Formats: sequence, C-alpha cells, structure tokens
Amino acid sequence: MSPTVEGQRLDSAAGWAVALSAALATFAVFAVSYSFGVVLDSIRIEFGIGTGLAALLFAIPTFVFFVLGVLTGQLGDRYGPRRVLLAGAAALGAGLWATSLAQELWLAITTYSLGVGIAVACAYVPMVSAVSGWFERHRAAALGVAVAGIGLGQFVGAPTAQWLIARYGWRDTYQVLAVAATGLLLMALFAARRPPLEAPQSEMPSVRRLLHNRRFTLLYLSMMLLSSSLFVPIIFIKDYLEDLGKPGGEWLIGIIGLASLLGRLALGALGTVLPLMRLYQISFTVMGFSYLIWLFAGDNYTLLVIYSLVMGSSYGGFIALSPAVAAELFGLAGLGGVLGALYTAAGIGGLAGPPLAGLLIDDVGYRFTIVVAMAVALSSVPLLVAAGRARAVPLATVGAGEAAARATTPAQRGPVTVQSFRAAPAQAALGPESIDSVLLQSFGGPEGPDDVMPFLQNVTRGRDVPAERLAQVSQQYLRHGGVSPINEQNRSLLAALSSELARRGTPLACYWGNRNWHPFLRDTVGQMAGDGRRHAAVIVTSAFSSYSGCRQYHEDLARAADEVPGAPRLSRVRVYGNHPGFAGALAERIREALDGARLPSDVRTLFTAHSVPNRMAASCDYEAQLSDAAEAVAGMAGLTGDIEVVYQSRSGPPHVPWLEPDVSDRLAQLGSTGCRTALVVPLGFVSDHMEVLADLDTKARATAARAGITMVRARSVGTHPLFVEALVDLVEETAGLRADRPAVGLLGPRPDSCAPGCCPLERGA
Repeated sequence: MSPTVEGQRLDSAAGWAVALSAALATFAVFAVSYSFGVVLDSIRIEFGIGTGLAALLFAIPTFVFFVLGVLTGQLGDRYGPRRVLLAGAAALGAGLWATSLAQELWLAITTYSLGVGIAVACAYVPMVSAVSGWFERHRAAALGVAVAGIGLGQFVGAPTAQWLIARYGWRDTYQVLAVAATGLLLMALFAARRPPLEAPQSEMPSVRRLLHNRRFTLLYLSMMLLSSSLFVPIIFIKDYLEDLGKPGGEWLIGIIGLASLLGRLALGALGTVLPLMRLYQISFTVMGFSYLIWLFAGDNYTLLVIYSLVMGSSYGGFIALSPAVAAELFGLAGLGGVLGALYTAAGIGGLAGPPLAGLLIDDVGYRFTIVVAMAVALSSVPLLVAAGRARAVPLATVGAGEAAARATTPAQRGPVTVQSFRAAPAQAALGPESIDSVLLQSFGGPEGPDDVMPFLQNVTRGRDVPAERLAQVSQQYLRHGGVSPINEQNRSLLAALSSELARRGTPLACYWGNRNWHPFLRDTVGQMAGDGRRHAAVIVTSAFSSYSGCRQYHEDLARAADEVPGAPRLSRVRVYGNHPGFAGALAERIREALDGARLPSDVRTLFTAHSVPNRMAASCDYEAQLSDAAEAVAGMAGLTGDIEVVYQSRSGPPHVPWLEPDVSDRLAQLGSTGCRTALVVPLGFVSDHMEVLADLDTKARATAARAGITMVRARSVGTHPLFVEALVDLVEETAGLRADRPAVGLLGPRPDSCAPGCCPLERGA
C-alpha cells in the first residue's frame, strides 16, 4: 500500500487543487506538443523534406507518450504523481533544448520525440489517475478540469509559437518553450498529491488478459481509429489554409484547443448526471461528422471556424470522458496501469495517422485526405457501441496474490461447471481416506450486468431484504461492469491449489461450485459423479464459523449429495481461521502493507469481518473466533498498537440488530478523537471480493478521508503461498495423512465436523 495525504477528504478543496495542478501540467506539455502544426513549415524548409516525413516529428512523440503511459501510469500508482512529474519536467527541458541545437533530421526527431514524449507521459496519465482517486461524486467534472489544460495549452501554445517564430525563428522558439514549460511543470509539483481514495492493490493485467477481454479490445480499436484522424486538423489545418493563400491557420489550431477546453468542462460536468458511455459515443459521432464541414468549407474562414469549434468540442469530450469511462468500465483497481495500456491505442493512431495523411496530401491533395479522415473517424463509432454492450470481465487482478496469472480458464456459463485445472485418473486417490478430488465451495458472483439482480435475488431469497437495498447493492456490482471479482479469484485459488497438489506429487482433480451463481454446487457435484469421483475434500472460502459461513455450506453439500445420483462423498476440511498458514499469510500481508506505507508497528489496527445478526452470533462462537484470531495474527505480524475487531457488509432489515461497530462508523469515531492513521485488515475474508472493494476500498476509505484519517488496507490472503500450502495440508489432514492439527491462539483447532446443534440459523427470542 502507498501512503496517502493525511487529513484530506474526497470531493474537497484539496482534491480540486490537485485537479488544477493536473490542468497546469497538461497545459505545459500540450502547449508544446500541439503547437507543432505552427512549426511544421519551418521544419520542412529547414531540412528540405515533404509533409509526410515532417509529420513524423509529431507522430513519433505522440506514440512515445501514449505508449510510455503504461509505465508512468504504474509508477504514478506506486510512487505518487510528484516524482513522475519531476522526471517529465527534466525530460521536457533537456529534449527541447537539444532539438533547438540539432543539425540533422534524425537527431531532431530523436531529441524532440524523447523529450516531449516522456514529458507528456509523465504529466498526463499519472495526474488524471491521481485526480480520479481524489473524487467520488464529482469525478467526471474534476477530470474535465484536469484535462482542460490540454485545450488551453493548444489555444495559447499555437499563436504564441507563431509569434515567437516570426520574431526569433523556430530554434530560439524551442529554447524559450523549454524554459517556460519546464517552469510550469515544476510549479504543478506543489499541489500534485497522492489521493486519499487510492485504487485497491492490484496487478497490471497481462497482455494475454487484455487481448482476451472483448470490452477492452473493442474500446482499444475504437480509440485507435479515432486517434488516427483527430490529429490531422491539429497538424495540417494551418498548412491547408496557407495552400489556399489565406493566413490565420494558427488561430484555427487555437480555436480547436479552446473549443476542446469548453467541451471538456461541459461534458465532464454532464458526466455527473448523464450516462458516461452515451456521452462518449456522442463525442465520437460528432467528431466524425464534423469533417463534412471542413470538406465543404474551402477557404471560407467562417466555416473553418465553425468546423474548429465543433471538432474541438467533441475532441474535448473524448479526452475528458476517456478516464472516467475507463474507471466506470474497469473499476479503480490499477486504473493508472489500465489507462496506460488503453492509451497505447491513441499512440498507435497518432503514429500512423499524421504521416499517412501527410503522404496523401503530398500525393492527392487535401480534399481526398479529409474524406479518408472522416471515414476512419466514423468507423470507430460502431466499435465503441459494441464495447458498451460487451459483457464485462475484470481487467486488474485485485488482491489475488502471486499465482493470480496462472488461472486463465474463461468463465463457463449455463448449467455445466468449470472442471478441473489438472485432470487426474478416476482411480487416483490420496491417503487412507481415498480422497480422489478437491472441491472449492464458494459464494458465487455475477459475470455480467444481466446477472446482477438474479444473483442478488438468489442470495437474499427468504431473508426479507428491502428492494431498495438490493438496488443499492446492485449499483456496487454495476460500477464494476456487473462482474464480481470473486470469480476470477476463485479460479486463481483453484489453479494455485492444483499446482501445489501437483508439486507434492498428488495431482488431484480440482473442481469449483457455488451457492448462489454459476457454477452451481449441484451441477459441479453432478459433473464430479459423471467423472467417477468417489470422495472429495471440500474447501470452503469462509475461514470462520457461523450459520452463513459454516453450517449453511454443510447444508448445501448435504442437499447436493442427496439430489445427485452417485454423488461422491463430500468431506469438508476443518474451519481454518486459526490455522497457522492462514494466520501467517495474513500477518505477511500486514507487514507488506506497513512496509509499503512506511507505517510503524504501533498503528491503530481494525480487523474486519462480515457482520451477522446478533441472534445468529449468539448461537455460535463466531465473535470469539474472530477475537482470538485477531490477537494471534497481530502477534505474528509484530503489531504493538491498539487492535480491535469491527464489522462490515450488513444487509438485513434496519430494525434487526447486527454485530457492531461498523468499520465506517468506527473510523468516523476515531477521526473525532484525533486518530490520523489506521490499518484495516480483512480478517474475515479470504479474497478481495466485492464486499471488500465496496465496503472497505470505497465506503470506508471515503469515510476515513472525511474524518481526516489516512487509511491503509492490507490485502486478504488471496493466493499467498502460505495459505495455499495450508489448504493442501488440510486436504492431506482430511485424507488421513497428517496426525498433527496445528492452530494458533487460545481456542485450539476446530473439529472435523459440526455438532448437531452447532451454529443454528438463530436462537429463539
């Protein structure tokens, strides 16, 4: 975890200061980059080259800064925006100065491309990602302010560069811009701060995962096509007008920038009340059709101004809404890295579009080139529409740990379940109990927007949960594309278990079945029976005992065994909340969080678990188990400060009392008593699924920010090697291969099976 700024709140004045610093940074770098259309003719004359080759001086740095955004986005997520922005300032000053001295075309291209490319990469993606974390309610509007610097830089940069070139020449102009732009970036450093609402810990999605994500791929292709055409007027409209013997082209470039500034602010504000994807699609469509105005304008300056206004405003919407749309489609997890990967599409478009347009201009003139640019821009629209309709699949792996990348098997839909990651002969068995397979039993989660409400109805059936509560919870899933991260995390855990079993020489078949969504437990058990499995060790993704966390899973297993002819024997491994492997893995997650945030061991620590109704808690030792495990984990992690167990994710009717205190309520109380730093540890959860993301990374973190507390969250155990090894130890224990039953804390190991009256639904009043 990275440290955040103490005492700051979401949607606050501090956040708007960060948005303004982002605007200043983007103003500085894009004033230089987008003034290239003014310098184009000087470069062409200086080096004796054609329009297409000269356009490489714009195209290559555009490609560099968008591609480097993958790296700078991740660096910004890890180290904060200040260090990255400082590196950009150094690159910009050195690159522009070196370009002003270059006597060879290749040297000018190299120094300009590296200087401007690195600077824009450092000033753009990390800053907009930081702004995203400072806002919740007004995120789209704040991002509109942050990227407004792009349009303002273009509006000011092009006429200023024209004025400087007319008096001093292009070389001295770049020296002046080197000093001025570097100084502005250094000024932006003062307010460039880490957000209080940082993205959850995540791993950058692999190239394979990106390519297999249909929504990402369609959005990527759409952005690439649009970017291929949108830079054409920015570079060539001045040259177009001069070919017709008319002056004033630099002002058209500036007007495009000014209109884009207004478009960013207007559409960014509208994004807080209207559907983001719809606004985004409108921006793409308007930009494509705007080329018709340019096509029929000829040398009519008024029509060219109208074209610049229409094109610029829609272009501003594209820039302003892109990060907000990415956050909506793919979540905040690793947003800097995801944005960086997405923006390589603009890099490819910027690399290909301007030089090809320049070659067309040299060969067939402007009219045909404008038609081609319009066709390419409009071809992006159906791809964008398809991206909005595609089934969402999470990109970033949140809290999955070291083995997350191993599980690449796609989700199966319908009545057939996900089968084993590693097949095993039907006669293979482990230990005297003849365990021939492993079954991972979990809660389940939706795989797309259409699944959300049916899934929630399955979860709450018979529990009298108000409809408005279901609607509220459904929005949590829809903000993440309707996909629960628990599915990918279960696939990762299943893959890790299979690998560890194989490493030990016992490659048992591993299955996965859910209580509330596909793959349903009954279907999985049916598949196991069809595969000839006779006895499975069952691992439940719940570490502590209560009705919903233990007995209900036993009931599910019994029901599935009764309903499936020839069902295998299903032996659940013992409850493992105090197993040293689980506790040790969580202790290492705590040390990882403390080290990453540079926190002392005496930090105030809140261990969280799922709340349950008080009457349910009174019928079991759930609270005692949690308290005992928290003390043991704290000792293993070396925590010396105050610790306590708090609760989250209550879902019942308001009049029914549930376990308290709620984690958000407790953070608010701590803030009022002067606490300024708190470590939150998801003790009661084995992975960072939706309840962790929504209740801790969003709700609790926002509460902490409002209370002036820097909240640092430890990751859940996920696929930590100690946890995976512990689960396989428990499988071997269930198979009769282990006599020792290790446990930490004071309560001792849990029994293999529940007593008849253990953890009933609730005790009578």
